[in-house]
Amino acid sequence: MRKKVVTIGIRGKSIRPFLVLFLLVFSTLLQAQEKGETTDSLTQKPKHRVIWVADIESRKPLKNVTIQLDRRKEKVQTEWGGRFVLKNDSFQTMTLTHPSYLTRVIEQKEGVPDTIFLLPSGQQLAEVVVIGHAPKMAISTEDIRKYAAENYTPSGSGASVSFDFFDLIDFKGRKHKKRAKKMKEIMEDY
Repeated sequence: MRKKVVTIGIRGKSIRPFLVLFLLVFSTLLQAQEKGETTDSLTQKPKHRVIWVADIESRKPLKNVTIQLDRRKEKVQTEWGGRFVLKNDSFQTMTLTHPSYLTRVIEQKEGVPDTIFLLPSGQQLAEVVVIGHAPKMAISTEDIRKYAAENYTPSGSGASVSFDFFDLIDFKGRKHKKRAKKMKEIMEDY
């Protein structure tokens, strides 16, 4: 018995060469995206590069880092993810500045890495001096004496004794009475 071979394709031709070509092109594009580069199809030179800027200590991306190439007027800032696109590889120096970090200058001949780390500036105060002054009393001692004389009667002066049930529960009121009593004793000795 003879087996019949069925080929899948267009007009009886095999689709295998087209599939291999498609996978080859797709994998090349995928690798270019992983590197953060896209290439010109004719010259195979990168059109632009994606570069990240991060803190060297925490490795967190830095936003609002200003990038200037060869002291030109045009400047680029990193976005919230610490990323910027380097569109032009024809420069001598790249200067990265941020208010909280040391300025970094990278030369083209050294090569520009995919991730650039910045060092915190570390501006610290050498010495801090705190000067305090004694608070001024808002109430004079004469006012305190007058208030104590009007509101409190000395014990044993024949004042009537009263009982208040809610006064037993009122802890703040008791606290204020103790404080007032202490203040009165202090003022008598003053």
